[in-house]
Amino acid sequence: MSVETLQSGARLPHRARYTRTFGQRLARFVCYLVTCLDVARQRRRLQSLDQRMLKDIGISSLDAHQEANRSFWDIPDELRRDR
Repeated sequence: MSVETLQSGARLPHRARYTRTFGQRLARFVCYLVTCLDVARQRRRLQSLDQRMLKDIGISSLDAHQEANRSFWDIPDELRRDR
């Protein structure tokens, strides 16, 4: 298969299609992982807030503790950027 054939819009060989799909899946996974780590960092910071700061944002210390102890991969759907 020549380069011209590929540039003209012809279908890529199966291996090329798989590689592109794998790359997209890998990129989505990396994005998901970065989001998980970012949320985990935010939860650690939430746990470090004192009573006055928690009251200012309207969260009880129990809610902050429960949120901070969630698994790092347990992120809200609205924060998922991998979709």
